Amino acid sequence: MPIRRRALRAFLVAGAAAFAATAMPALAEEEEEGGTLPPVAAVPSTPIAGDFTFAAVGDLIYLRPMLATLEKQSPEMLRLLRSADVTFGNFETTALDLKTFKGSPQAESGGTWMLADPRVPADVAAMGIDIVGHANNHATDWGVEGMLDTLDLLDDAHVVHAGTGRSMSAARAPAYYDGGHGRIGLVSATTTFTPMSPAADPLGQVPGRGGANTIRSTEVGLVSQADLAVLARLAGTKEGAAVKLKGREYRVSADAVSPMKIEYDLNRKDVAANLLAVRQAKENGNFAVFSLHNHEPGNASRTPAGFAQGLAHQAIDAGADVYVGHGPHQLRGIEIYKGKPIFYSLGNFAMMNNSLDDVPADMYDQFGVTPGSVTTPELLAARNAKEFSDPALYETVIATAHYRDGRLDEVRLYPVDLGVNASGAGRGVPHMADAATGARILARLQALSQPYGTTIAIDHGVGVIRLGAIRGDVIRGDRGR
Repeated sequence: MPIRRRALRAFLVAGAAAFAATAMPALAEEEEEGGTLPPVAAVPSTPIAGDFTFAAVGDLIYLRPMLATLEKQSPEMLRLLRSADVTFGNFETTALDLKTFKGSPQAESGGTWMLADPRVPADVAAMGIDIVGHANNHATDWGVEGMLDTLDLLDDAHVVHAGTGRSMSAARAPAYYDGGHGRIGLVSATTTFTPMSPAADPLGQVPGRGGANTIRSTEVGLVSQADLAVLARLAGTKEGAAVKLKGREYRVSADAVSPMKIEYDLNRKDVAANLLAVRQAKENGNFAVFSLHNHEPGNASRTPAGFAQGLAHQAIDAGADVYVGHGPHQLRGIEIYKGKPIFYSLGNFAMMNNSLDDVPADMYDQFGVTPGSVTTPELLAARNAKEFSDPALYETVIATAHYRDGRLDEVRLYPVDLGVNASGAGRGVPHMADAATGARILARLQALSQPYGTTIAIDHGVGVIRLGAIRGDVIRGDRGR
C-alpha cells in the first residue's frame, strides 16, 4: 500500500510539473499582452510638513451631553482638545434613541450595558474630538443594531471612526481624517471582547456579520510541573507539554510563581491582517494611528500584558506614527520606539457609568437585586464601589505629541481629574487636575514609564518627554529586542 501511494504521488507531481511547463508560457504571453505588474513593494508615504500636533485621550465612557458644563468648568481642557490638529479618543459606548431603537440589549455585555444619549456624538465632536476608535468590549452591548445606530450618529456628527463595521473587512479597514495638515489614517482593534463581538466576512451565499475588529488570543497559565500534573488529572487528559482546561492553556514554567503568571498567544492571522491595515493607512495617508483596546492581564494591573510591547513595535514597524492603548481604566507607561510614541494605556477620559438611567433586567440579575427595589444609581453605586473604587481609575492625562516635518519633537502630558472625590452627576466628568492631584498623576506616570527608558520631566505641572532626553538605543528601536 505505501508503495502504491508513493507511485501515485510521483505521478501527480510529474503531472503538475508537466502542466506548469505547458501552461506558464501561455500565461506569460497573456501577461505581455495585458501588461505585467511591477514587483510589489511598500508604497512610500509623505510625512506631514511643518508643525503638527496629535492629541489623544483614553476611553470616552461619555453618556450624556456635557459640553455646556465643560465650557463653564474646564475651558482650558477644551482648548487643549480643540487646539490640536487632530484629536483621538476611544468611543466606548453605544449611542441610540430607545424610542426608535429596533434592536435589544444582548444577553452578555462588556461589563455594563453602556448607553449614551443620541446627542453625545455631536457633543464629543464639539469638544474637539476628530477621530475615534470603536473596537472595544462594549461595541455590541446593544447588538449589531445598536452598533450601527452608533456609527450613523458618529457619521452625522462628522466624527471619523474605525474598528467596527458590517463585516470584518469593514471593521478592520483604515478610516481617514482629511485635515488642513494632511491625511490621518486610523486602524482600531480590540483584544478584549464578548463572544458575539467579532465581525465576519461573507463567504459564498453566507452573509457577513457586523461587529468589531478583534484580535483573538489564547490565555496561557504558567505553572510548575507538579501543578501541571494536577491540572492534567482534573482535565482527564494525559500529562504533556501543555494542558487545556476551560478555555485556558497551562504550560510549565521554570520560574513558576504563585499566583500564576498569565501570558497570551495572539492569533497570528488577526495580527497580520491588522498590520496590513496599518501599512495601508500609512500608504494612503500622511500619518497613521493604531488604536488597541485591551484589558489584559486585568484592570488592576498597571503593567501591560506580555504581548503589548511586541504588538506595539510591530504596528510602528508597519507604519504607525503613534500607538494609543486604552482599556484597563487606568494609566500605563509610555515608551518611545524608533522615535514614535507608544501610550500603553491612557485610562479613562470620561467615566460616567454611574449616570445610567436605563439598564436591562440582566444588570439587576447579575447582582441578585430585584428591579424596583432600588434605583438604578443605587445599583450602579454599589457595583462601582466594589469594582471601580481605586482613585487611579479617575486620574488620567491628555497626551499631545508634537511633530516637525514628520519627526516627533516632544510629548506633553496634561493631568486630568475625573471627579475622584465627586459624587452623583459630577463623578466621572473630566476637568483639569489641581496641582496636588496633577503631581500625583505625573509621578505615577514617571514610575510606570521608567522601565521603558522614558524620562518624563515636570514643567509647571505638565509632563514633558523630550526626544533628546530619551536614550539613543530606544530611539533607534534596539531596546527590548
